[in-house]
Amino acid sequence: MNNKIDEILDEMDEVLDKAKPFPFAGNKYLVDADRMRELVNDVRLNMPHEIKDARLVAFDRERILNEAKAKSESIISQAEKRAEAIVSQDAIVKEAKKRAIELLSKAQNNAKEVKKSANDYVDNLMNNTDKFMAAVLQDIKKQKASIRENRK
Repeated sequence: MNNKIDEILDEMDEVLDKAKPFPFAGNKYLVDADRMRELVNDVRLNMPHEIKDARLVAFDRERILNEAKAKSESIISQAEKRAEAIVSQDAIVKEAKKRAIELLSKAQNNAKEVKKSANDYVDNLMNNTDKFMAAVLQDIKKQKASIRENRK
């Protein structure tokens, strides 16, 4: 996939090399805008799957957090219902309260862990994407500098 992007970048270089100077405009050149748009779209279509995956993860993050919240609320609701049923018997009221608190605490901890895991996963993926994009940007800057040097 990277080779395809390199080929597209080479084509962009060619388009820039073929650019004609714009009269009386100093360092301005006329470029085939339609061809450049096609090449930019080709780059987008050939982006590495990590970048596409990162975008999907970012979109899925909210869904994951909502599912974790719904799960914790369900567990809490079950714990409350169970606690109400147990409370009806005087002999085990203290045990029911203790168990309900434990279940509630477990559910809250579970929800926190799921949320933290989802955030950690998204953060890690975004960091990897950031590093990748920085490397790609650095390559583009090198290509631009090379083009400018070749013009001299």
